[in-house]
Amino acid sequence: MDLRDQWNRLLPHAQPLGDDLLARYAEQQRHYHDQRHLAEMLDTIDELADLADDPDTVRLAAWFHDAIYDPQGDPGENEEVSAQLAELELSAYGVPAEQVEEIGRLIRLTAKHDCEPGDANGAVLCDADLRILSLPADRYDEYAVGIREEYAHVADRDFARGRMNFLQGLAGTPLYATSRGREKWEQAARENLQREVGTLTPRAARPFSGLIPMIYLGAALGVIVAASVLLGRGLGAASRWPATPEEVTGFPVWAPIAGTAVAAGLACAWFRRGRPRLVTIPAILFAVLGLVAIGVCWWSWPAAKPGAAMSERWPYLMLGSVALVLAGALLAVARRLRLAPPYAVAPPRALGLGVSVVCASLLAWIVVSAGEPFVQARLEAANTISTTTTEKPGVLPVQLNGELAWSREVPATGAIAGTVGGVAELRPDGVVMSDATTGQIRWRYSRADVDEAASNGSRGLLVSSDGRTLAAHLPYAGGRAPSGIELPTYAVLDAESGQVLTEVHTEGTALAVDANQLLVAEGRYVVAHGVSNPTHWRTRLQCNVTQGELLADQAVVVDACGGSGAVIRGLDLTDGKQRWEVDLGIRFDLSAELEPTTWVGDLVAVPDTREVSGLVWTGAAGGTLHQWSVDVGEGRILWTSPVAGTPRPRLGPSSCDAQLAATHASLVLVTCRSSSEPGEPQTYDVSAVSPADGTPQWHHLLPVPPKLQQPEYPRDGFGLLPDGRVVTLMPQADGTCSPVMVGTTGIVPRPIVAGPTAASVADTKKVTCDKPAVTVAGGRPVFSDGTRLFALS
Repeated sequence: MDLRDQWNRLLPHAQPLGDDLLARYAEQQRHYHDQRHLAEMLDTIDELADLADDPDTVRLAAWFHDAIYDPQGDPGENEEVSAQLAELELSAYGVPAEQVEEIGRLIRLTAKHDCEPGDANGAVLCDADLRILSLPADRYDEYAVGIREEYAHVADRDFARGRMNFLQGLAGTPLYATSRGREKWEQAARENLQREVGTLTPRAARPFSGLIPMIYLGAALGVIVAASVLLGRGLGAASRWPATPEEVTGFPVWAPIAGTAVAAGLACAWFRRGRPRLVTIPAILFAVLGLVAIGVCWWSWPAAKPGAAMSERWPYLMLGSVALVLAGALLAVARRLRLAPPYAVAPPRALGLGVSVVCASLLAWIVVSAGEPFVQARLEAANTISTTTTEKPGVLPVQLNGELAWSREVPATGAIAGTVGGVAELRPDGVVMSDATTGQIRWRYSRADVDEAASNGSRGLLVSSDGRTLAAHLPYAGGRAPSGIELPTYAVLDAESGQVLTEVHTEGTALAVDANQLLVAEGRYVVAHGVSNPTHWRTRLQCNVTQGELLADQAVVVDACGGSGAVIRGLDLTDGKQRWEVDLGIRFDLSAELEPTTWVGDLVAVPDTREVSGLVWTGAAGGTLHQWSVDVGEGRILWTSPVAGTPRPRLGPSSCDAQLAATHASLVLVTCRSSSEPGEPQTYDVSAVSPADGTPQWHHLLPVPPKLQQPEYPRDGFGLLPDGRVVTLMPQADGTCSPVMVGTTGIVPRPIVAGPTAASVADTKKVTCDKPAVTVAGGRPVFSDGTRLFALS
């Protein structure tokens, strides 16, 4: 049955209208939307007639759906004017108004072919209009050529782009609305579409261009998983530190599981269903949620407060929020590239899936790994309170006449140390530098996440030999840092200005510092961290490293094994390679009963020489202390000397840590003799020898009352003046607390006398000897009794 007969069967009384429609479908600008297309549509409607509610209404809609066709019209314009023509003409020929209205709706539906579920008439008409997609390849190719001829006014490149967008839009949704169409024609139609997409894709891009959207998709999925991990870390952390156990909920396992499930769902939507909104909507949702979360984090970002440190919660939440925005952007780019002609050729599904999984895994690892340094940097910046100064420290002549120069109350300090910038106080949360002349605070450095720095005693502060560089040990609050975060455990500061030179994280113990390196012992390893230069090296030795000292061109270290030997080594400061070694085990009968950290004592460099001197206990005579000196230029021992009185290392409640200090002309040793009876005074050896050959210069026995008999007292409670005398704080018979000078003239108390101000008179009565600590800054002795800091003129 030809088209005219089919029309006459539908509307026998409207033959002129049929003739007009046939003439329209024969217009010259039509190369596909012609009478052949109409005939194929009507044949398809006959095949699907049993699925329509009103097949004749659908047939009439097919006759009019392309009645007006202008290839240069705007999208949807042809369908709209064709529907208006149908409504006008059919009403004039007496077609019922309800049927006319339905025909107009159906024609407008062919603009986008978006049938609603349950629309039987619309499904049949849309499937008939798209039946051409599933016809044999030769007919499909004729259709594609006809479409190109209808759009001859469009440049090839623009046509390819527009055609590709149209085809990709079709491929991104189910093509057929009826169950019969999906079952019989869907697969053939997709094969035809894929083939045409291949012809439109630039040849140079065909082999791998289809993988580009897969790469962006994989990156987006990986960032989604990473965002879930970062958000989980943030939600599982306490809001501040230190925190109670109840405030730390732990890492929520559900967060990465949920992120992985969302990523898997998006992958399925991309590879199986291919609906655009299943990717576009999550992209918008991620971007919006991420931006809102960034605003919340920014608004809630806590300020640094002493004793209430910001934890890793807010940096992790901020980073996770940024990752959500990035995931949304990557999803949007992937979707856009999938629709672009150069990248529209889909690779084999297995290859595309493999590329996406690899990219997702890589991006997830990169984002999570990059998150830890980001969080670490934010915590360091947020929890650090640092001030600096450009004012020079005060300098006044020192008379050492016992006059109280200044005094002020301070919080409990862990240690004090003299520098060129003044006297450094190690406090629970950091370091405070006071002017040695006036006692005024010059600068401070503290961390809100540190609260146990003072517990390290004198070992918590290291000062370079020139007094210009200071290293402070700042353990993390509660003894642990967040998982994966390496907060600094040592801060290296310029002693004069307070400038932070570097911050170092290490599980080891700092041995020495100068303006170039921080020398750290980590078990059997010696590590040099660059301060003012990028030098960094790590050297493994035979035994645990116990002592170290920095010289101009080398590091001198001692590594010792329990009872089996101790070796002094000179290491090159540029690369850590050994220059020389001296085995102390050949010279001394080393004790096998004590730990190396106990029987290997202090190591000091003699100023302006190439000599390093140290201490070692041997097992002879129940324990004998020896001094030794090494020439670091030649790598040989210059001399060794036993110390009279057989003082012992820390062994028992009344033992002590010996202190060895050096001036240009003297090596001064402070240590205790054998254990005393509980409650009885203990005898301390305070002596000096020549650095050149160990010749004794002077030696005094100092009785120490029981209240001062602490293992740390020789190290913390004695200071070495530039002239070689030793000063300490000692209770007197009259109940007062007085400085005591020990030197060539013997043991001489220096009672504190009032200074020129009335405040000093009252201050002299407040000085106690409960927890004495002594240092020398600018030649001036500075004392602390745990609650007050004061200096003598």
